[in-house]
Formats: sequence, C-alpha cells, structure tokens
Amino acid sequence: MKVPRHIEEIEEPKSIEEDDEKMVNAIQQCLEDESCLPLIKEEIKLKIQCKRVISGEEELIVEHQRPVKYLLTEEEVFKRNRRKDQNRRSAVRTRTRQKARIAELEKEVNSLEDDHRSLHQTIDTLRTELQMLDGMLQIHKCSNVKPNSACRSARSLLPTGNKLVIVGGN
Repeated sequence: MKVPRHIEEIEEPKSIEEDDEKMVNAIQQCLEDESCLPLIKEEIKLKIQCKRVISGEEELIVEHQRPVKYLLTEEEVFKRNRRKDQNRRSAVRTRTRQKARIAELEKEVNSLEDDHRSLHQTIDTLRTELQMLDGMLQIHKCSNVKPNSACRSARSLLPTGNKLVIVGGN
C-alpha cells in the first residue's frame, strides 16, 4: 500500500496555466453547446489527475477532441427529406382515418340511442296494454262471482281503447 506524500512533496503540474486554459475551453464549449457536460468532464479529469499525483502514480495524458460534425451528402439529404415527406403524408392519412372512424362511431352511437328510445316506447306501450288486458281478465273472472266478493271493485273497470276507465263504484 502506498502512503500519500505530503503536500510539499507533490510535484507541481506541468503548468497551471495549461489546466486553466483547459477549464476556460470547457466553459466556452458549455456555452456553445448549452450543456455543462464538457465542464463536468474536465473537472473529473483534474480530480483523477490530482489523486494519481497524490498517490505517487504518474500523470495521465488525456485529450478530449470535439466530435467532427458530419455533413450529409446530397443523396443523404434527399433521402432524409423524402423520409420526412413520407412521414408527413402517413400522419395525414392516419389522422384522416381516425376522423372517419370517429364519425362512424358517432353515427353508430346515434343509431343505438334511437333504437334505445324506440325500445323504451315499445316497452311503455306493452306495459299499458298488459295493464288493460289484466283489467279485462279481472272483469271476466269476477263476472260469475257474488256481488259482495273481492272482485267488487274490478267490475267497475271497463276497457276503452288503450285505457281502463272506472265506470262507477258499488
């Protein structure tokens, strides 16, 4: 295990100005790229170098080169633009299909709501008819029964069209 040397024994970096220049370049690159990543990288490099010097290891030489910006050829630009146009047309077709599908579903909903209303009207009509027929049945059942029986109130019901009408009370 290596014992770290005292601060006095640590060799001075090759040039403080060189490290400062690297930091200034990193700051400028941060401003250009609108990213703090170059500055963070430079700071990490300096910390690693400092730890290596303190632990007695030799200094690493690390150079960071900016990536070369690749310019597209005419053919690549043409292909990229064609792909963009195809995507645009595809998006328009998709939106059109979605709108058509929504319109179709709205028509189906309206149709189902109309059917629902129609079926409720049919139910109401059938309930009225059931009540009328039930009243007629009660009158028919009670026609052969003594006047003081339980059917006394049913005799007064007579059907008229779709409604039952009470003729008179006994």
